[in-house]
Amino acid sequence: MKRHAVSFMLLLGIIASSVYTNAQEMQKMDSVECLKNYSLYKEALKKKMYDYSIEAWRIMFDQCPDVTIRLYADGVDIYKHYIKKASDNAQKQALVDTLMLIYDQRIKYFGEHPKYPEGWILGRKGLDLVTYRRNDAQSLKVATKYFEAAYNAQGVKMEPMVAVNWLQATNALMKHGDKSAQDVLNVYLNVDETLAAHIAKQTNSKRKAMLNKASASCVDVVTQTGIEDCVALESALSDKFLVVQNDSEGLSRLLQLLVAFDCTDSELYAKAAEQNYKLNPNAEASYLLAKYFIKQNEFDKAKEYYLKTISQAENEELQAKCFYELAVVTFSHYKNSPEARKYAQNALQKKSNWGKPHILIGNIYAQESTKYGDSDFEHQAVYWVALDRFQKAKSIDPECTKEAEKQIVLYSKYLPDKETGFFHGIQEGDMYTIGSWINEKTTVRYR
Repeated sequence: MKRHAVSFMLLLGIIASSVYTNAQEMQKMDSVECLKNYSLYKEALKKKMYDYSIEAWRIMFDQCPDVTIRLYADGVDIYKHYIKKASDNAQKQALVDTLMLIYDQRIKYFGEHPKYPEGWILGRKGLDLVTYRRNDAQSLKVATKYFEAAYNAQGVKMEPMVAVNWLQATNALMKHGDKSAQDVLNVYLNVDETLAAHIAKQTNSKRKAMLNKASASCVDVVTQTGIEDCVALESALSDKFLVVQNDSEGLSRLLQLLVAFDCTDSELYAKAAEQNYKLNPNAEASYLLAKYFIKQNEFDKAKEYYLKTISQAENEELQAKCFYELAVVTFSHYKNSPEARKYAQNALQKKSNWGKPHILIGNIYAQESTKYGDSDFEHQAVYWVALDRFQKAKSIDPECTKEAEKQIVLYSKYLPDKETGFFHGIQEGDMYTIGSWINEKTTVRYR
């Protein structure tokens, strides 16, 4: 009898050892029956034998709900499997209801878990609700309440994927008419703060890149809400500025939002841009100041910061953008066409497949037509090189096609006529040089 007792204890120890290998969270053993069912469903689940695992899992869920936290994570896996396999929507929705019940019971028995507390559980519950009922407005409303409660409980410890889905769900409700653009902005501010906290502590470069990509996608969401009132936006962001004013990354994100909404002439933008430059006197910071001074019509200061940006930037895309914008300012404000063309050409050296600098140069030539030469024919001949630039823009940059074609139609009307060309002894198709500072060869064509 004693030998049988020892053998039983050894067998029990072996089973228990197997269970605890993958279930460190086991808190207590209510009964041998609980242990047996845990072992049965766990072994079947390891082999993805869901039909064999679910009955034992259900017994555990009903009769041993507080034995181990793993019971609930495993239950989520099992029911997601069956949701995926569901043959009709009614069956699928019934399974989703059970999935929600699993989260509720987990909160009841393990809501105070130190690593996965109630806030974490609510975030996951909302995430699954959004996943499986994305097109149901009422479910999205419930999910956003879970997300809000999760954030109130966890703050910036909220999981990044939960935070992003909170914003997306709120945005979907805005499109449905149940939330306002201001609601989306308010959620964004919390989501942005959460993602920033995770980015700051992330050491894995790939994960950090993914978080930054998620952060950028959130900016895209909030900028498409239709908020047009910069005063309201500034009011919403003023408190955030006080929080991030000594955080260069936080300031940068705040400024990106203001730029995305074209709210760059506000007092808040000025303070944030100047503070950002003090903390980080780099190319990006000086560019934001250049944009601010343009809005303020302080063109000398804008030019100063454009040139600083160009000298500091390692990114040729940013250099090209600065050269182009400086060309526009030089042409429209300083009325210096040769210098404006020089900046536009510099932009093309940095970004050769960009059509906008060609369109600008074409417009510069067209505006200069009356200043070139002494006759109407020479004035009109300048439109040949202007059209060359519009055609070039159209051929290299699909995004500029519409604008280029518009300019081509407009300025083709002002070309010399054949009679005038015949009088000057110039045949259509001949090569012709526009002199002076323009100094470009072109092909003769007539109206």
